[in-house]
Amino acid sequence: MDNRVRELRYEKGMRQEDLAGKINVSQQTISRIENGMNSLPADILIHLSKVFRVSADYILKLSDTRVTEECRIEVERKIQKGQDFFGAFEKLNRTNQELIGSLMRQLGEQQKGNK
Repeated sequence: MDNRVRELRYEKGMRQEDLAGKINVSQQTISRIENGMNSLPADILIHLSKVFRVSADYILKLSDTRVTEECRIEVERKIQKGQDFFGAFEKLNRTNQELIGSLMRQLGEQQKGNK
């Protein structure tokens, strides 16, 4: 457990203070959890699972599978949307495909400017 929380935090590029703020605990609590000095209460486990988008079983080292069912379903939906878009795009003639590509680039640039 101690290594998984630390490992996930490192992967996200978070400091202990950052993680503590996200789940409303002290930095010392995160440190103790990572060092195996504190047990992991259920409410904190749930928050960690949501922050890192992994299963509680993964954090507890009961499983090596990171992905939660909710996350897997979300990824499958995104893949399906992409396939639907690509299928429709492929049906367009070359001129319209180029127009769509140009429009997407323009919208992407405009979106960057609005951030």
